Amino acid sequence: MEVKINPFEQSQWEAGPNEDLKIPEGYITGLQYEIIVQWQKKTFTFRCQNFSKREDNAWRFENIIIDTSKRNPKGEVDLKRLTYHPELILVNMGFLVVPAPETNDKA
Repeated sequence: MEVKINPFEQSQWEAGPNEDLKIPEGYITGLQYEIIVQWQKKTFTFRCQNFSKREDNAWRFENIIIDTSKRNPKGEVDLKRLTYHPELILVNMGFLVVPAPETNDKA
């Protein structure tokens, strides 16, 4: 049975460190870009389906998946978590856009 998705609402999926995340296919299909953001001496990444520059020079990203997993001090995953956002706006932040690597997994 196919799970219905609503691309206009934020969603989140969690699993234990040794469990598989069960994400509906519609949320992860078509993520074409990986965005690498440098912010406050930290780097984070997310994947998106599309992006564009707005008239106010901000950048708009659509259909975002961000890895928001919890990690212990050693960097090991304590809780797997992915978050979906329909839209993200970046203003005055440096970022790099690269083609998203093709994967067969869902995490």
